[in-house]
Amino acid sequence: MKRTTIFISLLLLLASCDRPFEMDLPLSVAQRSISLTKDAGSTHVLVYADGDWTATFTEPVGWASINKVSGYGNSDLVFTYSANYGIARRVGIVLSKDELRDTVVMTQSGPVTTPLYEPQVTQVPLFNTSGTAVINASGNLLYCADAVYAYAVYTKEDGTEESVLVDGNDTDPSHWITSFEAEPYRFRFGVAANASGAERTAKLRLTIANPTGMTFNKYVTVTQGEGQAAFSLPSLGYGSYGPEAQTFVIETAANTIWPYQDNMTIVLEDGSWMTDVHMVPEGLSVTLMENSTGAVRQQNMSLTFVSDAGEVITGKFTVIQSTK
Repeated sequence: MKRTTIFISLLLLLASCDRPFEMDLPLSVAQRSISLTKDAGSTHVLVYADGDWTATFTEPVGWASINKVSGYGNSDLVFTYSANYGIARRVGIVLSKDELRDTVVMTQSGPVTTPLYEPQVTQVPLFNTSGTAVINASGNLLYCADAVYAYAVYTKEDGTEESVLVDGNDTDPSHWITSFEAEPYRFRFGVAANASGAERTAKLRLTIANPTGMTFNKYVTVTQGEGQAAFSLPSLGYGSYGPEAQTFVIETAANTIWPYQDNMTIVLEDGSWMTDVHMVPEGLSVTLMENSTGAVRQQNMSLTFVSDAGEVITGKFTVIQSTK
């Protein structure tokens, strides 16, 4: 009798082992953290639920997608991602069912392990009206400059500092640096008009979102005066230069418009031998090709600047280049 009981128990145990395993959970995932290589690919995310669920990203991303935003019961979704040519990047997939939440974090490695981003100036003087300053930068963030973000650091009346993320959502009128956008070789930041009746200064701290932990902090001091835009080229109106290929600066007597590159237009009468003209803090940077034509040549150029407040400034200059 005892042997029969044991035999029946074994049969019941074996029968239970043959049944398929079922996850009877309100909401769960197989993995909450998944590491991806820098190459493009896709991976499955297993979801366990006892009803309807939805899936969304923690933030908008352009480098990844999911094949569905909802499902039912135990199921999966496919996370597809592009190749990464920059720093490591990360995004979360939030699974929701009623009031329940669970998140799967996707981290993709990248070839840039030491991010670099260096502003070419550390001091930016601005005039009193609103506008957008453009500052050149150098570094290795060709494919991931959007990972750079900025804080505006203001000094309060009691001498303490207040650090505010510059994301366009700040409504405090005393926070006068209003926007920020980074590109691989330059960044832009917007400022409100200065109606305070006095010069004001803030620091712009540039940093980077890097899930592997390697980061940087770069500071640019922004000073906004109470005066209007000013710009004046040399009164002589022309300059003579040698026949060799060269880069030089036409120095200005006054120049508070150089950060506002988007607001200026430079027109060359004949641009074929003048390869680059742009504004720098000291004035106009000019690059000339070698003059081997056998004749002296001259280039007439004009600059027009229009501020956001409608102020118009113009300037003209003639470059004369001798020949060999």
